[in-house]
Formats: sequence, structure tokens, C-alpha cells
Amino acid sequence: MANCYLHLIQCHSLLGNNQLIVFGGMGSARNTSNPEDLCVLNDVRFYDLSTMHWLPPSTTNSASLGPNAEILVPKPRYAHLSSVTADRLFIIGGQDLSNVWLDDVYVYDLLGKTWIHRRSFPHHCGTYRSVAVSPTLHVRLPQEETRPADMNTILGPPGARFCDKPLPSAQSSTRPDSFIHMPYSAPPTDEYPNDIYLYSNYNVSHPLL
Repeated sequence: MANCYLHLIQCHSLLGNNQLIVFGGMGSARNTSNPEDLCVLNDVRFYDLSTMHWLPPSTTNSASLGPNAEILVPKPRYAHLSSVTADRLFIIGGQDLSNVWLDDVYVYDLLGKTWIHRRSFPHHCGTYRSVAVSPTLHVRLPQEETRPADMNTILGPPGARFCDKPLPSAQSSTRPDSFIHMPYSAPPTDEYPNDIYLYSNYNVSHPLL
């Protein structure tokens, strides 16, 4: 990998560590003395910035993915885009060794060290003319989030949830739907992930998720 076009992402949230994530790239082919013989990669490597050492290569846990596991492993590529959100690495587009555009998106679980999702993405996106960004926090709107149907059953009726005896009248409590729930920022989760925004001077800008 020493002389590759490597694609790097700095990830501060991964397991609380300060690491660089390296995926794919173009480098010299193995078992050849000709430096002009190139290959394209599709492995994921982690570099620990605190120790300045590469972590041991991790093997994709394809056994747990079922018989179609091979379709979840990206084709080798370079000049791709990538972003990290909610402990997920998104690999977007890129080109193969023949410079053919790869119109797809792959998702890698940084905690489980395995590829978990693939989808088509019919847009030519690459590092030469595009950028992918994602914020570190997600703005959540409580009024748009569904409440569990059995919430009242679990907590009891409003106004009597923390009382030894129920209040004499339900009208003495404030109706929950009368409150104005303000938006707030929180780290992204699987249930409430962040959007990844792409901009390309070839395609129009659009949100990926």
C-alpha cells in the first residue's frame, strides 16, 4: 500500500479511539517487478494515531451474512468517496482498474468489522470532482418521533406516574400534546442516523440517505 492512492477517513468516534480508516486504493500489483503493473484494492485497514501503528487486519465476518455474503463485499476501487456516521463507514462510487465508474454504495459496520449493506447509486461520484460530508450530531425533532403505543400502560396515566395515590381528576394534569417539544442535537444512532450529503460538479448535489 505504500505507493497507493489511498482513501483516508479520520474517525474519532470508533470505540472511543483516534484512528484512521483506510479502504481501497490503487497500488503496485504483487509478484511483479514492473512498477507499472497496477492493482486496485478493497480491504479495510485501521491505523491507531495514539500508538502510530497499524492494527491487525480484520477478516470480514461473511459467515454470518448468509449465502449472498459475497455481494456485500465491494469490488476493488479507487477514487471513491466515503464518510462515517453512527459507527458505519459508507463507501460511495469510485472507479475500477479499467476506469469504469462503479455506481453503488456499500456500508461497513466499524464495530462488527463486517460489510452489512449494498445499494445501487446511479451517479458518477469520485474524489476528483465530488465530496461527501456528514455532521457529527443529528438534530432530532421529538414531535416527529413516534411514541410507543403502550407508554401510558408502562408509566401510568399522566399526572399520576410518580404519586402513591392517583390524582382526584385527570383535568388537574397538563395534557402531553399541549407541550411544544423543542429540537435537540444528539449523536447519530441506527434508528436516527445522520444524512450524508454529496456534492459533485458533474451531478447536482443531493442527500444520499
